[in-house]
Amino acid sequence: MRKERSMRSRRIIFSSWLIGMVLIFTAIFVAPVTLKAYDAAHPLVVECRIIAATAGDGSSRSVRGIGASFNQVRLASSDCGVLFMRRGVSANKASQIAAEFQDGRRYELHVGAASYRFRDLLRTLHQAVEVQRLD
Repeated sequence: MRKERSMRSRRIIFSSWLIGMVLIFTAIFVAPVTLKAYDAAHPLVVECRIIAATAGDGSSRSVRGIGASFNQVRLASSDCGVLFMRRGVSANKASQIAAEFQDGRRYELHVGAASYRFRDLLRTLHQAVEVQRLD
């Protein structure tokens, strides 16, 4: 009887460990790809009051140093949070693009539906909500 309990508890511990590893793998590798694919297929137009636009650069580098850097424009908004423009932004054009935004004016921005909906969670994970297009 005691061996059966010991064996059962080992199976439960192993199963819990295995489920945990699958969840971690999913969160690290599958979720970001799924989020980007969903965003590409489900664009959302939001109207945001931009309070500041600043040119800068960002990075997708990991702790190990793998990744890339890119130019971007950071859009601080009073009602939509912080958004980033990266498409079509080069080192030469970043300042010019940022200067085109008038503080306090409302702009229509195209973003991914999932990224926008989960923007607060993404911000805590240091992931940016990207503007796909500006109207």
